[in-house]
Amino acid sequence: MPMRCSIVFFPKQEVEMISPLRRTNALRTLGACVALTCGCAVLAAAQTTGTVKGTVTDAATQRPLDGAQISVVGTDLGTLTNTAGQFQFNVPLGQVILRIRRVGYGSSNKVVTVTPDAPVTADFAMPQVAIGLDAVVVTGTGVATERRKLGNTIATVDASQLRNAPVQNVSEMLAAREPGVSILPSGGLTGEGARIRIRGAASLSQPNEPIVYVDGVRVDRGGGFGDFVGTGGGGYPSRLDDINPESIERIEILKGPAAATLYGTEASAGVIQVFTKQGSRGAPSFDFMTEQGISRFPKNRYMPNWGFARSDTQATRLGQFYGTTVQAFVPFSRNVVTNNLFETGYANTFSGAVSGGTSAVTYYVNGRYSHDDGPFGNRRLGPANDLDRFAQGSASIVILPASNVKVKVNADYVDRFHMTPSNNNNIYGTISSAIFSKPELARCYTGGVPTGQGSCTTDGNPNSPLAPGNPFGQAAFGTVREDMQEEIKQDAKHFTGSVNLAYQPVTQVSLDATLGVDVVNQVSTDFAPFGYNVDNLISLDPDGYKFLDDRTRREITAEAKATWTTKLGEYFQSTLTGGGQGFVAKVEDVGEGGEHFPGPGLEVVGAGSSPSIYERFLSTVNAGVFAQDQLAYRDWAFLTVGGRYDRNSAFGKTSQGVFYPKASISLQPSSLSGWNSSALRSNFSTLRVRGAIGQSGLQPGAFDKFTTFSPLTSELGPGLAPSNLGNPDLKPEKATEWEVGSEIGILNDRAGVEVTYWNRVTRDALYQRQYAPSGGFRAVQLSNIGRIDAHGWEIGLNVLPVNRPEFSLKLFGNAAFLHEIVTSLGGSPPLKVGGSYPRYRNFVKEGYSPYALFGAKLVGPCSLRPAGATYACLQPGQNPYDLNGDGQFDTDADLLAALATPRSLSSLLPIRVDENGNGDFLDHYLGKSAPDWAGSFGFSATMFKNFEVSSLFEYKGGNYTITDLTFAFRNSNASIGRNSERAARVESTLLNPTSTAQQRVDAAKEWLTLRALTPYDGLNQNENGRFVRWRELGLTYNVPTAWASRRLGLRYVSLKASVRNLMLWTPYTGIDPELNEYGRGAASSDLNGIESNFGEGIDAFGLALPRRFTFSVRFGF
Repeated sequence: MPMRCSIVFFPKQEVEMISPLRRTNALRTLGACVALTCGCAVLAAAQTTGTVKGTVTDAATQRPLDGAQISVVGTDLGTLTNTAGQFQFNVPLGQVILRIRRVGYGSSNKVVTVTPDAPVTADFAMPQVAIGLDAVVVTGTGVATERRKLGNTIATVDASQLRNAPVQNVSEMLAAREPGVSILPSGGLTGEGARIRIRGAASLSQPNEPIVYVDGVRVDRGGGFGDFVGTGGGGYPSRLDDINPESIERIEILKGPAAATLYGTEASAGVIQVFTKQGSRGAPSFDFMTEQGISRFPKNRYMPNWGFARSDTQATRLGQFYGTTVQAFVPFSRNVVTNNLFETGYANTFSGAVSGGTSAVTYYVNGRYSHDDGPFGNRRLGPANDLDRFAQGSASIVILPASNVKVKVNADYVDRFHMTPSNNNNIYGTISSAIFSKPELARCYTGGVPTGQGSCTTDGNPNSPLAPGNPFGQAAFGTVREDMQEEIKQDAKHFTGSVNLAYQPVTQVSLDATLGVDVVNQVSTDFAPFGYNVDNLISLDPDGYKFLDDRTRREITAEAKATWTTKLGEYFQSTLTGGGQGFVAKVEDVGEGGEHFPGPGLEVVGAGSSPSIYERFLSTVNAGVFAQDQLAYRDWAFLTVGGRYDRNSAFGKTSQGVFYPKASISLQPSSLSGWNSSALRSNFSTLRVRGAIGQSGLQPGAFDKFTTFSPLTSELGPGLAPSNLGNPDLKPEKATEWEVGSEIGILNDRAGVEVTYWNRVTRDALYQRQYAPSGGFRAVQLSNIGRIDAHGWEIGLNVLPVNRPEFSLKLFGNAAFLHEIVTSLGGSPPLKVGGSYPRYRNFVKEGYSPYALFGAKLVGPCSLRPAGATYACLQPGQNPYDLNGDGQFDTDADLLAALATPRSLSSLLPIRVDENGNGDFLDHYLGKSAPDWAGSFGFSATMFKNFEVSSLFEYKGGNYTITDLTFAFRNSNASIGRNSERAARVESTLLNPTSTAQQRVDAAKEWLTLRALTPYDGLNQNENGRFVRWRELGLTYNVPTAWASRRLGLRYVSLKASVRNLMLWTPYTGIDPELNEYGRGAASSDLNGIESNFGEGIDAFGLALPRRFTFSVRFGF
């Protein structure tokens, strides 16, 4: 076949990233490859190929199906249907077998004869099925493979099936779709990224986030603002959500070592691979989408701020301030959070795409713009806001220079701006300040006049400019208005590009190579202007400050593999795959700070009179080789064995690499030719059993093997202080996992069940070992001394009770059970989340779940004390007080005598118990912050052919404990708390001179259920966290295609209305059971460490997940 190639070289050039101080040429190699590839033009291919075209529809509803995979059996040739269900591509001349597949539908084959004279038409009508094993997957298999041939589980999320769902990013696309895959939102601020856990925690110290690939290229899985800028815990963006959701075709998920062995080191926490859309042959087709949305926080989850006047004089002043009647010792309330920090958020999104191509080149290009101004903010108080803005672009080009050669070029780019307020457990956070408000402390300062409506202005007119004051009643740190002056922002640019070359020299052999790069450059800033102490309360750098973090991450992925398929006799077939994979990752993080501006109007770091600087550079290299052979027997029994050998620059000098083996078996008797006539067929239309075992690992940090020192300043001059205690013997921790399972289809596959049991053991787990400080190092040393055992069940159910042209209904549900135990810490003591901060009670402790909670307990009734126990307990009539100091538990009579006169809460000290007698009153097991069970259920339906409705519910429960630190402070803290309704009533009763002794006794007993915080950490701050949340509801109307074509000249038009986070049912009385103090990347920019891994279930002054209402229009021509 004659060809002409023109090779084009671009002149050497550099691409400027965000920072003006740094330039990178990481894209030059990729650009040259694209130019070389695109410069080759095919002059003659028609002599050996012909064209096949057709339309794919739903067999019951006759609706066109997009995203269906059409392939030529025995080759790598294939394409996808477009939004009209149409396809067209070139195939070899002669008789070929076409195979059609789509998630949720039964596959089928069709034999066609292809000639060069005219296109051959092959239409398909696909029946819906409740269980599908014929879908082709790629991740973790080495080569495109049908699910039924794999002994391990692999989940697929098909983007085309989410068109009716209210999803805005990758995290929402994954949420509640697959058992064992947990998407953990940390709060409700706009643009806040979710954490991802697959089958719990595989490591004690290394990242438990799965590694992420886009079109075969490993990408940044992190988040946050870098090491020099923080918010307090929430509002941290996720780099995973940088991916353009409109460009995604599907997402594949490997759940653990049994499936992820071929990805080697770093894969034991799972693997997520995103596949972007590709074009198909035909004239250019255009698709557009516009979406408008509003979002609101659920106000009913926020309790008012309560307080009371302690004298008639104070009551008179407060009455004038609020313009209402206030009586001494009578609690009153104000809704500080909901009335002053909540607004209606507005969002708009626009997306456009064009796709098409010829027999030689196909293309897909998408652009998306999104602007989401969330439901937090009050411009009158200050500029702090929650805002997320995207400009995204994606492109995919597939070049077919010959029938056995395919070149794919993919590129994704995002320019993202993110803004969030200071938040969560942050004494200078806007939300915490509002939650801590004590209405009785509200007042105006000099220059401020009360408006009579709870605010201070220059002249007492509510519409006049605000004036100095403390209108919400902050007792310390700063007012809400002062905290609202702080602005935390991030500008990020993220590029991912790849070139893939597939070559099939002969029918039995396929060669494949991928080269890609992922580049992230983000600049984060934390700024407060000169004089931002507008109410003269805040003392933190009142002259202003600015901190800047400039982080660049570059990672290059290279992979090459070969596959050889051959017949072994009459019944056996072997598919042998081998290859190599390598990664080079570099991270540069530079932080600069400037404090104490000399005057107003200055907004640059260098203007601060107290400078600070920080710099970090990391470079890691990982390389491995892998091989796998799959042996098939009569296309119903499949045995797979393989392994990978890895080396990593983070391994210690004494570690020479690591080998990870795998093996699996899959048996599908229902595919045997005699199955339909067997007795089992009457009960099971589909039956498969499977099992797999495999290993993968997690590497230590890049510098963990080195002993390092940090600079030290002293009166004697500069010096060095010990920093990291290195370990030359470090090696990757290794997780071994085995799983068994089955898929069963009944009623002609109208109902399907999938069940999996898995068991994982992580040996040589990396753990922060603590040595005696007398050795010279107070810091911990990372060592391979731990072990974690885990097992679980995953169950999925799909039912198609009705499937008719006018009405179809699909019901689904899934559940995952998780049990984890830390079986060994190598003799080291437990580690606590949050270090010395006593409020967090999450511990990693031997013999318990890694999410275990420990804290204080009060002395309880003797009737509940176990037989043989000797610790203190209460006899009938006794109370856990000793107010008279006689060394005995107080009776009610003792309390009546002690409380005959007013008494402060600070003098009421309940008596704690020490059940094991070791002198530690805070070591009582209080539960765990990870649920036993999690899952989802819902339905999707089509009505009157053109209406689609879907609904999704998510649930968690079973030994699930949430730490409600928000109300622990509100109930108990003397200075910035005691502003809940119960705490205010208890305290006012005890202090009121007109209260009776009995009323004070009753209040003292109620105080036993409110007292929390030091020295009672863990007491009265834990609640049952189980919940059911109505996660999604969507309704779509598809305009009849004939009407849209005739009247509007369009291929299709669809209108969608949807809601996210519609309702919540939970016994949890805090703000939201899904809140968490540590957001994605909040504890570390590299996602590792005990806080990121096990700082779960901590509700600390965050914002609930908002309801989001959206309306969108899609159309194409």
